[in-house]
Amino acid sequence: MSLDDGKNEQDRKSERTGEIPAHIPWIRSDLIKQKKKAPYFQTSDLVIIALFSGLGGIFSTYIGYFANLLNSLFGIPFGGGQFLAGLHIFWLVFIYLLTDRKTGVILTAGILKGFIEFFTGNAHGILVILLSTTQGFIIELILIIFLTTKRNSILSLAAGFAGLSNVLLQQVLFFNSQIPISFIALIGIISFLSGLILGGFFPISVFYIFDQSTLLEWRKHKKIPSRYSRNFKAFATTIVIILIFVEVFVIGFLASQNTHSIKVTGEVYNPYTFYISDFPQITIEAELIGDVSYEPPRNYSGVPLYRLVDKAQPKLELFNILLKANDGYSVTFNSTEVDNNENIIVVKAETGLKIVAAHYHGSYWIKNIATVEIVQFT
Repeated sequence: MSLDDGKNEQDRKSERTGEIPAHIPWIRSDLIKQKKKAPYFQTSDLVIIALFSGLGGIFSTYIGYFANLLNSLFGIPFGGGQFLAGLHIFWLVFIYLLTDRKTGVILTAGILKGFIEFFTGNAHGILVILLSTTQGFIIELILIIFLTTKRNSILSLAAGFAGLSNVLLQQVLFFNSQIPISFIALIGIISFLSGLILGGFFPISVFYIFDQSTLLEWRKHKKIPSRYSRNFKAFATTIVIILIFVEVFVIGFLASQNTHSIKVTGEVYNPYTFYISDFPQITIEAELIGDVSYEPPRNYSGVPLYRLVDKAQPKLELFNILLKANDGYSVTFNSTEVDNNENIIVVKAETGLKIVAAHYHGSYWIKNIATVEIVQFT
């Protein structure tokens, strides 16, 4: 009898295939022929997250600077660049689509993108890490709630709410009672629409173009129906037109409101922006007598100048109050003559705020005041 005769058919099969015989008692049967499971995040996923988070972080830093430039050009404190808010979210959604819509990708990309923005000099400083992480978290949360659906509309709505979170989070952290709620609501609407279009439908459309080409064949994605492309173009065009009109309206509205505000600065503990509606007003009678102009006596309603000064909390006992207009014209009062003087008031006019100074020469009735500065008494 040969050695082979003592082997059963299973042993012979194991020798041919190189497998471990199942009848060996010290080998666990559940380990036999066990294949190693592929990791949830594959190497290609990690490369995509790192690459596009880096690109997005650098791009978002310059988008932030561009938004600040718009604010400066239009002379408004905020809101000039909110129609671009969705471009910050574009990268998070695009990465999500490239990695086969895996849970956790958007949050991971948001955190990484936030750090890259911080280290590339984003104007928000370290706060940008919180902003970017929150955007990723909100999208992830909404997608988890609607886990049973793969609809792109849900993804786009999640991107819209992520855009809105930028405005809401900054208001929570830096609440300013001088900013009307209507302003915040308008900016929030713009941010939501921008997130919906530029952060939602736009990256989905870009992914559709990639997916229709040969660039992503190695990912084996399912094709997006062509009907979506047609619907996207019609819907996105309509929303973009609405978004542009809303943004133009808000910029004009904010710019007009900004002409009726004054920055109070200088040697003070509490520099702030003055809005006439934040202070109680009084009514006085005054007559303008200038070298070339005259206005007969009539009633004016406004805020006494000393109230603006008191709220700023001057650091000096004696000081001058320098008022500058938008065109560069300026006048100076000293603290002694302004203190508790209700004959010098700030009045709202059609083009801005002006001074009505009863018993003063007409040259002191400065118009379109831009700043009130507390300076050293001379």
